[in-house]
Amino acid sequence: MTPSELTLNDIADACELRVLAKGDHLLRVGDIAEHIYFMSAGLVRYYFLDGDSGEERTGQFFDKDQVFTDASSFLSQAPASQSMQALEPSEVICLSRRALYAAYAADHAMERFGRLMVEAALVGSQRRSTSLLTLAPDERYRTFVNARPEVARRVPQYLIASYLGITPESLSRIRGRLAKKLPVKR
Repeated sequence: MTPSELTLNDIADACELRVLAKGDHLLRVGDIAEHIYFMSAGLVRYYFLDGDSGEERTGQFFDKDQVFTDASSFLSQAPASQSMQALEPSEVICLSRRALYAAYAADHAMERFGRLMVEAALVGSQRRSTSLLTLAPDERYRTFVNARPEVARRVPQYLIASYLGITPESLSRIRGRLAKKLPVKR
């Protein structure tokens, strides 16, 4: 079953392009997530504030062709517990919650598509949690760089450290150890 042409046209009509400058926010803590975003170009991170230290903790990076939102806020219409910020000039396609739910109601294939998107997000979230809880910092870094090399090149090291749950100093030591293990290119 595939979404009908009419439903796809309705969704396309409901979408709007939002251009972000570096540092612009799509969502801030306390806002209600009213949109789902499709990354067209650029790089966005979501982050939250550590309750004890007040430090920013990076939860995820989103780049081209990824779909994202604050799922908890979007689904429950509760205040967001995280913020989303452009790390570089970015373009996102925004689809409102109202338009998405109208598409679900109009077409079972769209509803199925939505379920599959949520399932994929849940799997990704579980993998991330498992990685943070079970892998050593060196392995978390290698896994991140191998899975997302382009993002790893574009993101400042202190944000990668935050994403990995380590200090920037620890990341520097990890990178130094790994550089010593790599064969010398001639």
